[in-house]
Parts: sequence; structure tokens; C-alpha cells
Amino acid sequence: MTRPLLAAVAFAAILTAPAFAAEPQDWPWKDPAPPDPALAALPKISDVTAGLDKVTVTITVKAMAPNPGFTELQLTPRMGDPEDRIFAFDARGRAPQDVTDQVQTPVTIEAAYTGAPLGKFDVIEVYGSDNCMAYSLADSKPVECSAKSMPQ
Repeated sequence: MTRPLLAAVAFAAILTAPAFAAEPQDWPWKDPAPPDPALAALPKISDVTAGLDKVTVTITVKAMAPNPGFTELQLTPRMGDPEDRIFAFDARGRAPQDVTDQVQTPVTIEAAYTGAPLGKFDVIEVYGSDNCMAYSLADSKPVECSAKSMPQ
């Protein structure tokens, strides 16, 4: 096979390969380690969606980072009332070391968790430093934030 043809085949394989989400993680409330203090809260949450299957909770968060180059985007658990049927997270990321642009940048966090107490919660809330957005798993729609949770 010639190099141009090999390159074309490899490029076509990349374009047609399905995009796989990250491997599911353990439900974060089972992890006794505190969140990484170097991760900064993202300022604004634009949208939250969530879904359930038999063993996995998936959460997608659209947020704004305060500037380009944020990495290690993740959801960290908040402490709350276990009886309120709400699980709340903070949207966080690692700020770049070289901050030259102060332009808010849209980012997406996609997380999948196994080991969640399925049937014991109805709402997922995600907090930024300026706002909160929530999604009802029971009603499959966005709802208002109502938990009285706090960051760990």
C-alpha cells in the first residue's frame, strides 16, 4: 500500500470511528478522598441533563470556564441531606498556568457513574460559583435547584 493511500485509509477510519464516552467511575460518595483543592469551580452552568439505565447514571453538563485552557473538568460531590432525594455536584476544572485571555469559554463535562443508589434519588444538581442547574430523573426535565448542600 502506498503512503498516500495508507494515510487516506487511516483518516477515513478516524472519521468513522464512534466517539466513546469515558469509562464509568464509581459513585463519588463512596470515595472517602476529598476533592482536589487545586480544581477551581467553573463560574456558570448553562445546562444539565442526566439519564439512568440499570446500573449507570450519566450526567452531561454544559458550563463556562473563565478562560480557555481549563483541563481535568469533573464533577465533585457536595455534602447534603441524604433524605432529600437530591444529589448535588460542583463543576470544577484545573485552571491553565498561563492565563493570557480572560474570555469565558464553553466546556462540556460528561460523566458516567456506577454504584449509585438507584431509586433513592430523583434530582441531579450541578453548581457553578455563580449559579446552579438541576435535572429531574423522575420527570426527565430541567427543574429548579432546591438542595441545601455545600461543597466538601
